[in-house]
Amino acid sequence: MARPLHVAAPALRGVHDRLATSRGVTRILCVSEAAAALFPGVRGKVRVLHNALDVEEFRTSSVTPILREELGLDAGILVFGSHGRILRRKGYVEMIHAARIVLDAMVPDERARAAFVVLGDTPEDQRPDHLVECRALVRELGLDAHVRFLGFRRDVKPYVAAFDVAVVPSVYADPLPRAVLESMAFGKPVVAFDVGGVGEMVEDGVTGTLVRGPTPDAPGLAAAMLRYARDPALRARHGALGRERVVRDFDGMSQARKVEEEIVRASGLSS
Repeated sequence: MARPLHVAAPALRGVHDRLATSRGVTRILCVSEAAAALFPGVRGKVRVLHNALDVEEFRTSSVTPILREELGLDAGILVFGSHGRILRRKGYVEMIHAARIVLDAMVPDERARAAFVVLGDTPEDQRPDHLVECRALVRELGLDAHVRFLGFRRDVKPYVAAFDVAVVPSVYADPLPRAVLESMAFGKPVVAFDVGGVGEMVEDGVTGTLVRGPTPDAPGLAAAMLRYARDPALRARHGALGRERVVRDFDGMSQARKVEEEIVRASGLSS
């Protein structure tokens, strides 16, 4: 029968490798080609089925944005937003440095209308607290007036719906960060490093911008952000195409049916 396998911590990698090659495991479902690469010796068992979401739940017309009201930002403020766990590998240090570069490149009027907002916290079992470190870096670089780390929010949708540009700055081989899909589903262009499975969601120059190596490249991230800041038509076009891509390729119901089909095939019940 099929059994789910998840990427293990390094100490458990040997156990996972043995399970993957065992006769008891007939199918390995991976969320991305990047994750599938972890099983080179058993590619015949591997199937890639991307993560998905309820596309109707992530529709701008279904959500009342609250970020601007909460922060007192008027409609003219351009929001670069990000959401996720605040861990070093998630690249928020690079995003902060990129924000400094962006602001330094802007003329005063542009600078006055730019805001960088991050939702999320560091899990309690992770130390040191990287959220504290990020806030300290913001102060050190003199960004308090422009960069806000809001901490944990149980429901991120009313915040992501208010982003103008979504930033997903992971600097490691992130298998398939859900933040990308959620942002695209809301029609937001995505700026991200081309790592892990991000490129399997974001089509560079079509639904967002992939910053390619060497990673981390804060100046490259900044250049992409500045381009969107100065081109509202580009933001709108890439955002709309991103929404179309999610509806077409990452719909939860469609992906659930594919998972069911793989389970049936792996069980031997399918002809």
